Amino acid sequence: MSASIHSSANDVDAGDAASPHVEALFLIRFDKRVGYTVAWKRTTSGVSLENAVEYKSLPSGLHALDSDLVYFTHEGRAGLSAFARGTASAEERNASFVAVGVLARRDGEYGRLGRAWLLAGRLAKLAVTLAEDAQAVAPLEAFWAEQTAASAPTTDADEQLPAYHPARSMVPYLDVFGPLVFRLQQVALLRKRILFVGRAPVRAMCEFVYMLSMLSTISARDAALLVPGTDALLRLPTLFCVGVHDVPALEALRDQGWAACTTDAILATKTALYDIIVEMPSHSCDRQRRTWPQMRTSAGTHIRASQRDVARFKFMRKELFQHRNQATDDDDDDAATDDNDTAPLISRPSVDAQRAEQDYISALDDHTLVEPLSWSRLAHRGFMWWASAGEADAYLSAERDMDRDVLGHLSTYPPPVELGVIAYFHRIASTLVQGVAQVINDAEEDADSEDAEVVVLEGQHVTGLGLDGWSEADKAFVGEFGAMYFGRSVVVGRGEAACCGLMRSYTTRP
Repeated sequence: MSASIHSSANDVDAGDAASPHVEALFLIRFDKRVGYTVAWKRTTSGVSLENAVEYKSLPSGLHALDSDLVYFTHEGRAGLSAFARGTASAEERNASFVAVGVLARRDGEYGRLGRAWLLAGRLAKLAVTLAEDAQAVAPLEAFWAEQTAASAPTTDADEQLPAYHPARSMVPYLDVFGPLVFRLQQVALLRKRILFVGRAPVRAMCEFVYMLSMLSTISARDAALLVPGTDALLRLPTLFCVGVHDVPALEALRDQGWAACTTDAILATKTALYDIIVEMPSHSCDRQRRTWPQMRTSAGTHIRASQRDVARFKFMRKELFQHRNQATDDDDDDAATDDNDTAPLISRPSVDAQRAEQDYISALDDHTLVEPLSWSRLAHRGFMWWASAGEADAYLSAERDMDRDVLGHLSTYPPPVELGVIAYFHRIASTLVQGVAQVINDAEEDADSEDAEVVVLEGQHVTGLGLDGWSEADKAFVGEFGAMYFGRSVVVGRGEAACCGLMRSYTTRP
């Protein structure tokens, strides 16, 4: 692995960190007379469980599922519960609902989730067992004794992400959001309050919250370039699953950014609680008509991907598709025999995969997903084509080359490819920090600067930051980014385009 991949491996809480430090284990059971109750519990500290973990462990909508995993936070700890539905008598409505959960120490060496994902599989098995007989708590006693022992097991995941690690959701995250992943990274870098709203199951949304925080982390190396007092901005806090009972806590976080998810649709109506809402589609994998998530501000403004976002997402998608095909081809080669002359040159699964990929790429042109071409971009394209098609092609080629350099070659990365994608997004964040820092430094050294308080980015600067110089949203982003991390007013000025050896100015009005 390259140095950037190793760095990403450490940041996904998958290196040589300690095993989970479990501070509570509990069993939640549904009673038709009193609702959800803490039927059994053990704690090592004074943490209070009642009237809290019952609701956090069993968000709305889980009753319709057979099983699910729910991540949450409680009193500064990471929570993970495994839900299971078992059979019961007609008196109990023919169903038994239980959740087995833990609270673990988080942050520091334990990461955002307290490495609780290492226990997910065992919690799921316990939940299935107890869903059939909630009184059989002997397995819980044994599990608690093991977790509080001095020599609890640990797992090293430097080369391979273990089962249940949330970073394994990286590819599904890209599939679901498409080029919106770049907009999500931007609002996360601005440390907005971001709320995902969708239906159960909850596990995928919780893992997407984790991924968003991971992809928007600023490295310690880049942090050295920021103004003092920005230490709290290096990582986006994660709340994971929240519900109506968390409204007071969300109101208390009015001035702090975070990422969370919910199945309580009523939270979407409480616009004072969040800055950005991401409405998850019910059916996002329909080949006939893909439905993309809807991303809006609390004021109702629709957020779309830029034209450049779509282009670089297609680059990344192509690399991932080649990586997946390479892995499939290797498996096929291992299984093939020398005398199998009847095997098709291209297998049916390969044909289906290629068709599905083409359908996905076609869906990226959805007008609900991507910003329309601005009049200024169209006019500039027309002028450049009329004046010099060669120079227009060179301009676009330079932009593509830069995007390619930042992406690298995911298709050649060893497994897990997820770490390669995370490293890519970390390079995007690093490009922003270092690029803005350089422009500000150059402005400060310019003795002829008329206004030292205002830093003007020209078109080539915006392009060098990996942004779309024609996108009003990107221009607004870089302005807020400069103010937040560097304490400077950053604005995008007039752009210039080279044509026939001359520099022609153009405005960037929408």
